[in-house]
Amino acid sequence: MSGVPRILLTMGEPAGVGPELLVKIAQLSFDVQIVVLANRELIERLAQQLELNIQLTPIVWNEPARSHTVGHLFYEQVELPAQVETGSLDSLNSAAVLNMLTRAGELALVEKVDAIITAPVHKAILNVVDSSFLGHTEFFATQAKVDRVVMLLATAGLRIALATTHIPLAKVAKTINQQLVDEVVSVIHDSFTQLGLVAPNIAICGINPHAGEDGLLGTEDREVLIPVIKALKSRAIRANGPFPADSLFTRKNRGEFDVFLAMYHDQGLPVVKAIGFGECANITLGLPYIRTSVDHGTAIDIASQKIASSSSLEYAIKYAIKLAKGELPE
Repeated sequence: MSGVPRILLTMGEPAGVGPELLVKIAQLSFDVQIVVLANRELIERLAQQLELNIQLTPIVWNEPARSHTVGHLFYEQVELPAQVETGSLDSLNSAAVLNMLTRAGELALVEKVDAIITAPVHKAILNVVDSSFLGHTEFFATQAKVDRVVMLLATAGLRIALATTHIPLAKVAKTINQQLVDEVVSVIHDSFTQLGLVAPNIAICGINPHAGEDGLLGTEDREVLIPVIKALKSRAIRANGPFPADSLFTRKNRGEFDVFLAMYHDQGLPVVKAIGFGECANITLGLPYIRTSVDHGTAIDIASQKIASSSSLEYAIKYAIKLAKGELPE
């Protein structure tokens, strides 16, 4: 990367808090160029309602990137077929949102931007026009033709990756196998090294309470995790464990390990959100570009009140900027 980094933000669900957050983000200082994929009329209307000044300039992709100035955003227009009523979902705009995500991925794949940061979308309303849509992570992975991506949630001093994401607890033990764990840990390791970072020291949570306690509380840790951790170590990957999850995330361990791998969604995410909710970023590892996101949803229930905090989006932007510069945020 040379020159001023160019960072792309998507507005997310038009009726949610995403467009409001873009207006608020514009008021902050960044040492990169901020470009948004958004609807100009919606952004200007929200800025007026928020009593915030904003200047929008169409992006010319072939021009050199210019550093962000407060109150200004470069943008590419997202046309919306239906008028947006903030706080009220409308499936007539769902196809436009999906096209926006496609455009974001295209720009990243041809290296027009150095990172993508996504505001939240509403999965259910997008499913009305595309029943296969599961979320940003799966969408971008499919577009980039990547078989395995990993969700990483990060806040100050803590990074937690997930072996499985949005599946019922009843399916977790059946889903986790040696191949899955090997692939997930390999993606974590490779993503760090591809970004020019030091190979991470990875702590792997046990599947069962007390990591199975020698088979007394389940045999999956002994039969699945221990063999694959040995195999990973033989390839000079710094994989450690399995550790009992209930005592793993201590301050001492957070200082020793770069990444913790949780076996399922609610084993890891309550920890990172309890420590850093509002200043937490969702990073997708395994894509051929940097992608981060906020740690919250569309907040349809409060969107019309114009009270949304931009702290998580600001943190996600700063995290992406650090990664784009080949630095690992603390």
